[in-house]
Amino acid sequence: MEENNKTKQLMRLYFGKHFSRYGRILFGRWLKADDERSQKLDALQDMWEEVDAEATASTHDDWMTLQKHLFVSPVGRERSFLLSRQLFKYAAIIILMMTTAGATYWATDRFKPVRHVEMAEIFVPYGESKQVILPDGSSVWVDAGSLLVYPKDFKNTDTRTVYLTGEASFSVHKNPEQPFIVKTTFVDMQALGTVFTVEAYPNDTCSTTTLEEGSVLVTVKKGNIQPTVLRPDQQLIYSHVAHTIRVKSVDISLYQKERSGYLIFENASFNHLMASLERKFNITIHYNSQKYASEYYNVKFSPDEKLEDVLTILQQLVGIRYKVKGNVVFIN
Repeated sequence: MEENNKTKQLMRLYFGKHFSRYGRILFGRWLKADDERSQKLDALQDMWEEVDAEATASTHDDWMTLQKHLFVSPVGRERSFLLSRQLFKYAAIIILMMTTAGATYWATDRFKPVRHVEMAEIFVPYGESKQVILPDGSSVWVDAGSLLVYPKDFKNTDTRTVYLTGEASFSVHKNPEQPFIVKTTFVDMQALGTVFTVEAYPNDTCSTTTLEEGSVLVTVKKGNIQPTVLRPDQQLIYSHVAHTIRVKSVDISLYQKERSGYLIFENASFNHLMASLERKFNITIHYNSQKYASEYYNVKFSPDEKLEDVLTILQQLVGIRYKVKGNVVFIN
């Protein structure tokens, strides 16, 4: 039941256009994978019942083309026919999703390695975090509201490339013959043996890379910004709006504490603070963003502090007034 809920939450996040284009590419990889097929079908059925979508005369042709992308492994004729019958009633809703995605499925083909590599995916809902051990033994701490896609086996790949939408901390095993690369919407990171954190949520105004150990090469995808090599205790901030980078020194012990459950903000905007709390506590916060547009805060919350504790601290620190109704917080 828990896996069903996570699958449906990921479907609804995507269909609600919460993902960037790159996030939709990762979604396409996830949808094509054989894992959790029944849960995906259940989620599609729920969406079919909720959305006003009808199969037309052209739906069959669209579906036959799409099916070639959905089924990456050869299937027997009988099994293929049964799957087609089972899935065809969802064709219209998938085609509709394709339209809103901007050709998600075809875009995923651009990112396929030359050799066939089976991909795994980890989606961490709001209010949760998860540690993942990659095939090479590297460990990743994936934060709330994040999607990580990676090969199930690095043996047939020239690089150890993973794809991230959201925030994760990486502890990478050193292997100079097979570079470790993290791809996000706006920036790519290449490391050998290193420990670093990447924060790249699609709705944020910037992406950050924070280095604890080793070295990492950060490449911005847009514009003519030269790749930057970070040293330990440095953080690179890339502005999605201004298309500029800034490198600064940081107290790395604070970022190490975050993996223990701390929430730490240094010169953070009110919008960033609220978005982090939404992910941490799986809530929705309504507030006047213009009222706090020019405000920045330094604050730390310990792992054992509940939502009510955090809001009380903000009431004392910022002077907010709030009301909590279920999983929705209203701030005046």
